[in-house]
Amino acid sequence: MKIEWERNLVEKPFCEQLKAMGWEWIEGDPDLPESTERASSREVLLKGRLARSLHKINLRDGKPWLDDPRIARAIRDLEQAAGHRLMEINQAATELLLKGTAADGLPDWDQGRPKSVKFVDFENCRNNDFLVINQFKVELTSGRGHVIPDAVLFVNGIPLVVAEFKSPGIESPLQEAINQLLRYSNSWLRTRDKV
Repeated sequence: MKIEWERNLVEKPFCEQLKAMGWEWIEGDPDLPESTERASSREVLLKGRLARSLHKINLRDGKPWLDDPRIARAIRDLEQAAGHRLMEINQAATELLLKGTAADGLPDWDQGRPKSVKFVDFENCRNNDFLVINQFKVELTSGRGHVIPDAVLFVNGIPLVVAEFKSPGIESPLQEAINQLLRYSNSWLRTRDKV
């Protein structure tokens, strides 16, 4: 019997620990994007989960006020965060996560002025949706390959953390994990530059 050191000693215990802390865990299948709530492996946002979260955490007088078109626009704003370089895009996405995005207001609310749509409920963290997916395959937009991080942590369907695990039996496991994460970001950068 083959022992999968990395998976059994590091990846699964990590996901099990998060599950014990209240996170949902989906065991991903790199060949089936639908097992990870996506239509294709090119998608990184879990749009259905994000839409439900936006509806739940953006309230007016204790009730949801966002309709489907406003939710779709907010998701599009996050997907198309401004910038050409990775740092610029990360900065723009971080600002959206921290400050929210603007949505058309309602005629009967504050004279129809635009309202802020928040992606994360920082005031009441329990309102957020926490999910970890292991073996989360992402196809590069160039069509030239893919990456499969060992685990991705999502808040409200938004990937916020990528975790890469290494077997405790290899020499320099931390350095190997860092090198692999750097390869992931370099693959993405090369792809983004050609778009």
